[in-house]
Amino acid sequence: MDNYFEWKENLKENMQEVADRTLEQMHEDAILSEVKNRHEGYGISAEHYIIMQKAFKSVKTDMDDFLKLLPVEDKNALNTVSSLYNSAIDMGVVAMEFAAQCKRILADLYDKEKSPLEQYIDEIESDKEDFEDVEEK
Repeated sequence: MDNYFEWKENLKENMQEVADRTLEQMHEDAILSEVKNRHEGYGISAEHYIIMQKAFKSVKTDMDDFLKLLPVEDKNALNTVSSLYNSAIDMGVVAMEFAAQCKRILADLYDKEKSPLEQYIDEIESDKEDFEDVEEK
C-alpha cells in the first residue's frame, strides 16, 4: 500500500480516499470473502451499523457529561472535552471502516445486481428473441 496521501481541498474527497485505503488495509490484514448477494451485503452493513451506533452512544454520553458540567463553575471541562474528542475520533474510525465495507459490497455486487434500466433493456432484448423474422417472398 502506498503511504503517500495527497490532501485535497474537498473534505469529502479526502474521506473517500481514506475509505479506499481502509479497504486496502482490510484486504492486507485478512482474507475477505466475496459478497455473494444483497442479503449478505445487508448483514455486513447491519453489523457495522451496530458498531457505529455504539460509537455514537459514547459521543452522546460524553456530550451529556459536558452538559452536566456547564452549571458548575469550579469544574474543569478539559477531561470531558478530551473524552469527547477521543470518542469523536473513534466514531470517525468506525465510520471509515463502515464506508470501506460498503465500498467492498458495491464492488462485489456491481456485476450481480442490475439497475431498472438494465433490467428493461434485458426484457426488450429477450422479447426480440421471442419473435421470428418474417421473410419476404
